[in-house]
Amino acid sequence: MPVLILVVLAVVWLFTNGLPGYKIWQFKRAYEKMNEPYYNDTYGGKTPEETYDMFIDALKKGDVELASRYFVIEKQDDWLETLTKFNDTGELAGLINELEYGKTVWKRVETDKDDVASFQYDTALKEDSVVEYEGQELEFPAGTYTNSTEFQKYPNGVWKIEGL
Repeated sequence: MPVLILVVLAVVWLFTNGLPGYKIWQFKRAYEKMNEPYYNDTYGGKTPEETYDMFIDALKKGDVELASRYFVIEKQDDWLETLTKFNDTGELAGLINELEYGKTVWKRVETDKDDVASFQYDTALKEDSVVEYEGQELEFPAGTYTNSTEFQKYPNGVWKIEGL
């Protein structure tokens, strides 16, 4: 009888606490499911520069949807909207020129992470300027501005644009 009580207690404990290996498996499964989109997203290159070139090529073809896919997943919808506006207003060519110019003068900023890359370049405005963006006028006083482009490497080895 004592053995039967121990077996019943063990079974009750297993049902209330779960098998230790099963809980670890559940955690791993949940983690993998959460990260699945990052493993399945194959839009991008093997280097940050390759991803940037693919992004510009898509813009040159007028394929703003494809171009938006080169951004990190969290920002793709926002960039699709922004790039669509550039395309609809005829400002896409100017953006492409600016992006191409930026790549010719940018310098890589050293980071301590293997899955992050950042490039910067300076732009000098000789006189004050006003830019209209989304119905607002933005004022930029004359001076030097630092532009940066950040990239993130996904677990599957593909580089994505984090920000422009």
